[in-house]
Amino acid sequence: MASLPGVEKPKDGAGGTHGLFWIPSSINPVTYDRSFSKNGHYDNITRDNYELIVEHRVNKILFDGTTASGVQFVPTVGDGVAVSVKAKKEVILAAGAIHTPHVLQLSGIGPKALLEKARIDVVVDLPGVGQKFQDQGYVSSVAFEFTNGRPPSPAVDVERITGPTMSFNVVARLGFPLVTEHFESIADAYAGQNPADHLPANTAPEVVAGYAAFQKLHAAQLKKKNVSFLGYLVNPGPGGNVMHLHSLSHGSVNIDPSKPFSEPIVDYRALSNPTDLQIIMSNIRWLRKLMANEAFTPYAPKETNPGANVDSDEDLGAWVRGVYIPTLYHPIGTAAKMPRELGGVVDEGLLVHGTKGLSVVDASIMPSMPGGPTSQTVYMIAEKVGSKFSKFSNFFFGFGMLTRNFAGCRSHQVSSVDSARVRPESEDRTVLSRGTWRLSL
Repeated sequence: MASLPGVEKPKDGAGGTHGLFWIPSSINPVTYDRSFSKNGHYDNITRDNYELIVEHRVNKILFDGTTASGVQFVPTVGDGVAVSVKAKKEVILAAGAIHTPHVLQLSGIGPKALLEKARIDVVVDLPGVGQKFQDQGYVSSVAFEFTNGRPPSPAVDVERITGPTMSFNVVARLGFPLVTEHFESIADAYAGQNPADHLPANTAPEVVAGYAAFQKLHAAQLKKKNVSFLGYLVNPGPGGNVMHLHSLSHGSVNIDPSKPFSEPIVDYRALSNPTDLQIIMSNIRWLRKLMANEAFTPYAPKETNPGANVDSDEDLGAWVRGVYIPTLYHPIGTAAKMPRELGGVVDEGLLVHGTKGLSVVDASIMPSMPGGPTSQTVYMIAEKVGSKFSKFSNFFFGFGMLTRNFAGCRSHQVSSVDSARVRPESEDRTVLSRGTWRLSL
């Protein structure tokens, strides 16, 4: 791979130079167990202003006018009654990109028409709540086989590994100019789109304006070598999956107006913007170019899926639509940190527009996707906000963990956990689980 034109081998892929490099894993270096927020942070907390409440969920945030004053929560098991508690200072919501907009909308903060349809009293008409939903996707089944032996695998020191061995942790993160020679024409076509053309027909003007800003930025980034659009995990076998790191199709996470307290409707609107399909097809053709490298010639690689004959835009595009997986469990954007006039939900201090005493601290505030996993960015947001509030003796803080996702403030790929971090005087919960999912391929 390193012999392909333009592919560099930086010592540190986080240093601004993209290419082919080694990445660390979130694992315990001694036991090789998964390291995540629960065993890395919370299991070791012993303090009198920390309490964990399981099997409960928030119904809504309580307001005195537009000032957050507390929350109402209920058990998720049995027929327990709702409990209302007050916050002494403020409410901090960290339920993740799926459930933060759900809680906000249940609380009367969100698109006015949606709330009225669900018969929820409007506290703040904020059209961006639940919009700008983004995730990373991938095609996992670009398969090859070597028909004449196989190249030797690199030696790996497994002396200290007592369990299953880990991957080699070598990845390619490549800018679009290194993926295809057609990068400029694809970027220019994207830049020339009407921002509203590939959004739902009823999208609020503020959200359209926000997408126009996103479109201008990403059209420029498509022409930059050091903004990674392709992700590829190098493994010993031929072929593999190609990851689409910056989806240009935006979805939504909204309450179900007929059943607002059920799980939210999650609509990826995957591939609704045709430029995404152009990028993914370019990624697949890049992988074919890699397998045609002269280093592999002695081993006679043969493409088995979708097959070398599936090459026209029409045929390859149809195949991609049938196999594309629109999530790497990295949802963001549904409470974006942007100006209100651009469909933003929180300001630079992470306070919810139009309210007092209510902040959001999780991946939902990210207005655009990092070029890799989101866990470190979520940790950074949490640590930044944690240092801001460390001087206070009491404050309101809640987080949630979504199945197989880091949906909470400091959580990363934790399974089926309902949890909250609170003071004994001020108890909070967030909503968890699967919801209704739409792909819109």
